[in-house]
Amino acid sequence: MRKVLLVLVALMVVLSGVAMVSAYEAHMVNVKVHVENALNLSNIAVTNFGTVFPEEWIVYQLPVRMSTSFCALTQQRMTGIDFKIYMEEKPGYGWLGDAIYLQWGSLIKPANASAMINNWTTQSTPPTLPLDTGITGTLIKVLQPDGSQTGTGKNLWVGLDVPVFEGYHNADTDVPVKPSGLDHPTVIIGTGEDRYPENIDDGVDLGVHLKFQVTRIFKP
Repeated sequence: MRKVLLVLVALMVVLSGVAMVSAYEAHMVNVKVHVENALNLSNIAVTNFGTVFPEEWIVYQLPVRMSTSFCALTQQRMTGIDFKIYMEEKPGYGWLGDAIYLQWGSLIKPANASAMINNWTTQSTPPTLPLDTGITGTLIKVLQPDGSQTGTGKNLWVGLDVPVFEGYHNADTDVPVKPSGLDHPTVIIGTGEDRYPENIDDGVDLGVHLKFQVTRIFKP
């Protein structure tokens, strides 16, 4: 009986040793982040020119700024933002990208601001999207003497040369040189295009999305 007890005790010791060896440790590491945008475009989410008329030239100013969280004193890792501007179709609207001009400008609108607008290759129909407009920008956060941090800003001028409809355009009434640098409309919407209105008296809704795509966040 004694031998049996010894054998049982030995087995228990061996089994308990195996259990101790096979008992793996487990630890939890809590990883979390709070994600916010680096650019602040909240004030220009919608740019509505409203009802306009053929051959009008209209200029709209869009302020592009760093976000409050990017400029916060607690955010020291990054100080710069690079971005590019693209165009995309606006669902439910005819293509307007071929009548839009873009130009960076100063904070104060000069008297001849519209004459400063630059053009790029126009598209009568939506190209492969998103369309790179060729417009880029960089914003840098700076430290002020009082210890606060502020972000540089840019103002983007959006120039609209309102399209005209084929059959309703008289070249004799064109101004010699428009702010676009042309002596004729940038866009004449042809009768065969999808965006040509079914009823000319009702007009047509045109639109485009400007996409500000951050390409790099950095610290110089």
